[in-house]
Amino acid sequence: MLKKSVFMVLMGALISASFGAGAANAATARNGVCESGEFCLYYNSNQAGSVSDFDTSIPDYGDDQPSCYEFKSAGNGQGLCVKNNAAAVWNRTGGSVTVYFNSGYAGPRQTIAAGAKANLNSDLKNENAAHKLGDGGGTPPPGGSYGAPATNPHPEASARAPQATKRTQHVDDQIRALTGEKDCWVGDYRSYEPSTSNHNTGNALDCTISNAIGSHPSAAQKEQGWKLARWLQKYASQLDVRYVIWQGKIWSVARSAEGWRDYTAGSGVTGGHYDHVHVSMQNPHGD
Repeated sequence: MLKKSVFMVLMGALISASFGAGAANAATARNGVCESGEFCLYYNSNQAGSVSDFDTSIPDYGDDQPSCYEFKSAGNGQGLCVKNNAAAVWNRTGGSVTVYFNSGYAGPRQTIAAGAKANLNSDLKNENAAHKLGDGGGTPPPGGSYGAPATNPHPEASARAPQATKRTQHVDDQIRALTGEKDCWVGDYRSYEPSTSNHNTGNALDCTISNAIGSHPSAAQKEQGWKLARWLQKYASQLDVRYVIWQGKIWSVARSAEGWRDYTAGSGVTGGHYDHVHVSMQNPHGD
């Protein structure tokens, strides 16, 4: 009985120690510390700035506070949404992890080996929407990434809406050929705008994304719109793009260092550009 009692005490101590050690080393997702078993995204390159840690796959980081996944720890970027703001990663899981450009694990991608640290590539730096654990990336689906457009050969010019300038027509042609979006228009002449406005001079396009102007897009359509907007942003130099507006946000060449800013010149579904992507071309009349 004595030997059995000692054995049981020793076993109990070993079991207790074992469970205690496991609890001490277990990853605690979303605490701002990159622990073993987690996949971590960093606001700055080279694993610097605020960190956001995960122990599961995330199909969509979310666009806005308070519902988005945010950078948790102290440092640059703390409190900002992870989506389209990450520059580096550390994969502390036991398998490969793939970061995706689009929500739903689609579009351009970068696969990070188990244990590896990496800076996100030029397609994904500050352009990240999802990650999938245990995912080797596979072959991108057809149309998952829009190709590079032909350089715009046409000079600044003016036309009269609904006619497009040659520079604007080139952008429309490239959108149709490379992205599949076919509902982009200069629109009718707008008497309530200055005669030199981008639309009235044929230097802007509105690309309808939702089912109809005035209606909010579905989640898939919203992602589709962002894909187009960021393609226009990425190739602004080749296309002679001046600025892009989508989902209450504006990006411009002149203030590109600020990224996507809040757009305050319009309101409502259409005025805020929630149903269509607007793109203006470089032109003689400015903004």
